[in-house]
Amino acid sequence: MLDMYGFQGSFDWTSPVTTDENPDAANAPIYNAELKAVATLLGPFRLKLKSGRDITPSSPLRQSILAVLITANGQTKSRRVLLDMFWGATEKAGASANLRTALYLLKKDLSVLGEDLIAADRNMVCLAPRRIEVARSTGNDLEFLEGMEIRTEDCEGFEEWLRDMRLANHPFSPVAELETPQFTGTEKQRPVALGILPTIHADLTESDLVRMDAVSDTIARFVARTSSLDLHDLRGLGLGSVPLPLESGSGPTHLLQALGELRGKRLLLSFRLHDAATKRIVWISDVLDARSVDIEESASTISEAVLEQIARIMVPADTPDLFPWTALTALFSLDEDNIARMETKVEGMVQEGAPAVLECLVHFAQVFRENEGVGSARRLSADRLRDLVATVPEADPLLPLWQSLAGYSAHMLLGENDLADLMLRDSYRRAPSLSLNLDHLAVLRMVRGDMGGAEKAFRQCQRVGASSPWRYTYDVTGAMISMAKGDYLAALQFANQALLRKPRFIGALRYAMAGLALSGNTGDAKLMHARIQRLRPDYDLGAWTESMIRRTPYEIGSRMVSSLSRNGFM
Repeated sequence: MLDMYGFQGSFDWTSPVTTDENPDAANAPIYNAELKAVATLLGPFRLKLKSGRDITPSSPLRQSILAVLITANGQTKSRRVLLDMFWGATEKAGASANLRTALYLLKKDLSVLGEDLIAADRNMVCLAPRRIEVARSTGNDLEFLEGMEIRTEDCEGFEEWLRDMRLANHPFSPVAELETPQFTGTEKQRPVALGILPTIHADLTESDLVRMDAVSDTIARFVARTSSLDLHDLRGLGLGSVPLPLESGSGPTHLLQALGELRGKRLLLSFRLHDAATKRIVWISDVLDARSVDIEESASTISEAVLEQIARIMVPADTPDLFPWTALTALFSLDEDNIARMETKVEGMVQEGAPAVLECLVHFAQVFRENEGVGSARRLSADRLRDLVATVPEADPLLPLWQSLAGYSAHMLLGENDLADLMLRDSYRRAPSLSLNLDHLAVLRMVRGDMGGAEKAFRQCQRVGASSPWRYTYDVTGAMISMAKGDYLAALQFANQALLRKPRFIGALRYAMAGLALSGNTGDAKLMHARIQRLRPDYDLGAWTESMIRRTPYEIGSRMVSSLSRNGFM
């Protein structure tokens, strides 16, 4: 759902697997890369060759890992997510060793399907394409992975995933997503549009991030100069040369994302091209060292390869549109022009007959206007928010998104916390893994004094929103919760993470300033204060402080007021 794009890094198919000898010829693992298996996910988990031979792994843990991989988009999952799902409470080295062992044994279980069935590197684990298919459902009364149980104490992440999948009641037919559509030449087609996603990375310095972004920027400029593609900059960087074409009203059909990783002295960078509707990977670049390559030359080579790949693509006219997602990306860019264009676009769409609930995007924009000092906010009423959400059919898959946007607007703009609570809790019930909703839910629970609930929602948000273009806003929520707990150093750490991703984000600068002031680092706090004043000369820091105080326990709020006043910040 929208910000659940778990796009991750590249990998190589790995080394062969040694198989156990078995004197029983009927059950011996005879390697054949052409063999295919069918997985049954509704009811008890089973994996069978098309000949009927059952090759289901004997271990419930390995069955669970395999089920997660089979149902993942592109049958690919990040190593970090698997570690969190199955060994969330285990220290890092032990968890990594457990995963390596489980994957080794799983390769042995499934060796008949080929030594290259499972590929893994430091970032990703995936299944070879089209090797395992999913059985079609024969009834609606079967439970997803019926009877699946793992006897470990730290697999809360898997249990949440299993519960979410059962509630979602998926039809499970990803086979069609993995197949390349065939065209006869008579179907109506939609123009191909390319979106540039934020780089996936972990713990990199600001200079390394700038170096990687320079490669993506150059690719975007090259594509814009040498093709007629609609180009969507979904990174929120506000680059004038790579605009987000909201006026077209259609989202990207394909998404390009980079993965950066520091390995020794080398800054490894690779790119993936995804089908936006199915998230299927259609192309992977060679790995380059961003610290040593010629950026122009490397970007030119990658751009040519992407354009060559896209030239062979034909997109059906009924391909799902990603407009709500691109509109939200425009808001999270914090660019006043982008926000104004998004509002104008939405209002025009509604006037031309689009669903009125799109107005929720406009109302959500007012949160940015108020909190970032970007223009002036408009009037809003609780009744209007209720009416907008009430127009959405129960079966609409975007209903949780509209509930989340409306609920957060009710809280942040109107102080209608009872209404916000109703909308956000219902949104969470419908879409427990919507990271935007989890972020909003964490804030509301903190305000209502439920710090345990706030921290749990925030941890879930960090996990499922790790690859979101809007991750920096989740870091600010972490700063808010840490501040409310009185952990000023943690608040400062979260604020700094947000600033690394979005250096001009007033929300992060405020919490960095407050964290520095409250931890005794007055000099750096004053530097942050000066930076806020340079970016937004008319920004009302006092109003934000009052708002923050209302969201914190009395003792912490009093200390914050005293410290900020003493240092001349209010």
